[in-house]
Amino acid sequence: MKVLLYGSGAREHSLAKKILESAQLEKLYLADTGAFFELGEVIEFSDFKDLAQKAKKLAIDMLIVGPEEPLVRGICDEFRKEGIFTLGADSKWAKLEGSKIFAKEFMANHGINTPPYMVIEDKNKIDKAIGKFLNPPVIKADGLAAGKGVFVSDNFDEAKAIARDFLEGKFNDSSKKIILEERLFGREISVFSIWDGKNLLNFPPAIDFKKLNSSTDAPNTGGMGSIFPFVLEKQEQKLLDDYLEKLKKALKEEEADFCGVVYSGLMISCTKLYVLEYNMRFGDPEVQSVMSSCKNDILEIFSKAKEKKLDEIELKFADAPSYCVVLASCGYPFNPLKGKKIKNLDSAKKYGVEVFFAGVKKTDDGFYTNGGRVLSLVKNGCGALDDIYRVADEIKFEGKIFREDIRI
Repeated sequence: MKVLLYGSGAREHSLAKKILESAQLEKLYLADTGAFFELGEVIEFSDFKDLAQKAKKLAIDMLIVGPEEPLVRGICDEFRKEGIFTLGADSKWAKLEGSKIFAKEFMANHGINTPPYMVIEDKNKIDKAIGKFLNPPVIKADGLAAGKGVFVSDNFDEAKAIARDFLEGKFNDSSKKIILEERLFGREISVFSIWDGKNLLNFPPAIDFKKLNSSTDAPNTGGMGSIFPFVLEKQEQKLLDDYLEKLKKALKEEEADFCGVVYSGLMISCTKLYVLEYNMRFGDPEVQSVMSSCKNDILEIFSKAKEKKLDEIELKFADAPSYCVVLASCGYPFNPLKGKKIKNLDSAKKYGVEVFFAGVKKTDDGFYTNGGRVLSLVKNGCGALDDIYRVADEIKFEGKIFREDIRI
């Protein structure tokens, strides 16, 4: 197959390397790519329609979309018009991520547990609404906010201030409406599922470390590390299995006619399982851990999705866990330091650690920081985490930060 991968981060870098291992691959193309552009042929384009038309001329068989924004903006709609298979939701179903209100309504319609919530769009109603909660609520922007649109407040005054900040345009149109959600306490897990319009193929759960550091008042980020798989207790696994059956039933009842990823952000609290959020793509950094562990040919999985035969796939993984530690730049998630040279990247080779580029810019004289999350360091197997942390120490760039507690 000729495959086009869209996206520029560590998620897409890890997917690109996994795709290149496939026996089904003829050629890999890249669009809106990052510092790993040498892994395929880059297609320049003006808009999604232009990209879809160019893909058609190149006889590309499959589009795989990494990030959320192009899904919400309708990239898969344009490719479907050209008759090209897309591993990614159309704009209608991308709303499960693009609008938290839409996702809450979907859950309510199908009896899927989610924390109690309120929708607010008038800042003059904030104080009264927050006063109805027993504990300070979680504040969530309705729309996309690059992984930064969720705030867990520690007190009511802070919650009111953050809610007001959101509604006054912190995330532009994405926070014109917000959700106030009851805060739950429990075990948080991430589950990837691939939907083919008929079958739901579920990966084992992973865990994602969302806080910038281990402090309780640290800001949420897009994710500072991950571990896969995360083994659940027997009763927890039953809760998860029951939920996934309910999700499959809901998608069938809705006649959801897309092929793509459904990421369930879940919490197990007080012997119940709750959906905190949906994403409609592989999560970053969890997918880096998953791809490192997965022993299947990834294009075989995606091809079975195209044929609506995901029930024929048996997922296989490495025996030992896979770990991902993110190296970020100081100031992340709000104002990261950029333009600093990255040194000693080759040190990863001696430890067998994979390095995936996120906020990285490649120039003639090397690699430079160009975003908040800069690199993902990944390895699976015995002693993997110790090796990752050795590499994290040896790689150098000004402003480097990372969590030292990515452990089960």
